[in-house]
Amino acid sequence: MLKQILLSLIFGGIAVFSYAPFHIWPLAFVSFTGLLWLIADKSKKQAMLLGLVWGIGYFTAGIHWVYISIKQYGELPALVAIIILGLLILYLSLYPMLFAFLLRVTNRFVGQFSFKQLVLIAPALWQVTEFLRGYILTGFAWLQLGYSQLDSPMRAYFPIFGIDGVNLLLTILCGLFVYCIKTIKNKKPKRHAAGAIIALFTIFFAPIALNNINWITVDNTRPANFALIQGNIPQSIRWTKEQLNNTLQTYAKLTQNNFNKDKIIIWSEASITDYEINQQSFLQYLDNQARAHDTEIAVGIVDYRFSKDGYQYNGNIYNTLLVLGEKDPYQYPTTNRYQKHHLVPFGEFTPLESILEPIAELLNIPMSSMKSGEAKQPQIEIKGFKFTPAICYEIILSNLIWQNFAPDTDFLLTVSNDAWFGDSIGPKQHLQMAQARALEFGRPLIRSTNTGITAIIDPHGNIVKQIPQFKTGVLSATVSPTTGLTPYAKWGILPYFAMIILMFISLFIKKHS
Repeated sequence: MLKQILLSLIFGGIAVFSYAPFHIWPLAFVSFTGLLWLIADKSKKQAMLLGLVWGIGYFTAGIHWVYISIKQYGELPALVAIIILGLLILYLSLYPMLFAFLLRVTNRFVGQFSFKQLVLIAPALWQVTEFLRGYILTGFAWLQLGYSQLDSPMRAYFPIFGIDGVNLLLTILCGLFVYCIKTIKNKKPKRHAAGAIIALFTIFFAPIALNNINWITVDNTRPANFALIQGNIPQSIRWTKEQLNNTLQTYAKLTQNNFNKDKIIIWSEASITDYEINQQSFLQYLDNQARAHDTEIAVGIVDYRFSKDGYQYNGNIYNTLLVLGEKDPYQYPTTNRYQKHHLVPFGEFTPLESILEPIAELLNIPMSSMKSGEAKQPQIEIKGFKFTPAICYEIILSNLIWQNFAPDTDFLLTVSNDAWFGDSIGPKQHLQMAQARALEFGRPLIRSTNTGITAIIDPHGNIVKQIPQFKTGVLSATVSPTTGLTPYAKWGILPYFAMIILMFISLFIKKHS
């Protein structure tokens, strides 16, 4: 059993190399295939242990960079930071453990290593446990397996089925592979393996034909001129009162140098590290300057809304993106703004506050008592263009973007601050997931960050231009919007649900000899 435990740990750990910045996408198949192979014929307890160990390998390798924010910016002793990170990894590993247990239970009904178990039930169960991982306590949907396929032929499935559909298809392929090997090993009739092999190659290589389909059209008659400001303010001093004026001066200077007719300037998430109500004079100055130069600016800021009774301690704090330089002068609170809906646990709010508040106090993260904006909000408009916005973590939530997306959306826009994670693989993974959103919706994606990676992504999910991390600078680019709708932009997760329903129906189709 020790050998299987070590193998499970290795299979989980190698998956990290299928994601950015390594991009060795076949390893995602090796990782999940290995998990299926190890657990399918084990006892329930053994399967659960192997699933847990696989998860520990997977999440230790994949999100170890969270340690940087806990240790360096939470200012905790290394041992305490390791313990907190270990608890997070252990919690996330419960979901692969649950998957292993549920799959092992199905042995009684469909038999171990059967086609129905590996190709129909296992992928569906994986989707259930991944949904739970992305939902419970607001979820942590980081590193879904499908993101690894942005460089493989399966990337053509993103505009049709979205990330959930790619996850499902990837696990189906892994199930088909295990079924083929077991069928050949057990010397079953060749037709069983042949059918599975045909299905495997069809699912994997069929998308090549889809690459010739143009779901969207580039509108070259309406180019937009962007200047994305990367202020590069270190996280360690970013929220200190002494740094605030320097931050404002940095962003103002970079902006002043890029004022131009019809220019769209984008600042990063919470680029102004103060309450909006406290920065009225600066915002009005910036607004007047932008209007004088026929420019509009999207600014990240923290909005403290006083309660109706006027008492500050009853107010709500929102992570906000607002637009300056419009025809009408800025006057608080403007309507052309977006308030972050999906907040990060412990970073922006404390889940189960009555129980877990001591952990939040220990981490001592600034602005960690925020409120959620509405799930569905109007698009923001900048210089006549319509943007579907997302702040930081939200860009990995495909369904949230779909709720706010509209047929007349010109661009996707995301602002972020990944300085929390230093020079680690975390920001690279974040950028990769943003690439998937552009591919799903067929829209160029504009990404402005504090320390990087600031980038322009085309509607096919390719990075067109970017600035290096930890460099103060401006990314300037002219980008044309797109029109038309991908199947995913039009129908959302309906095609994905159609696949699930077909798989469910297939479970009840009797096999004839």
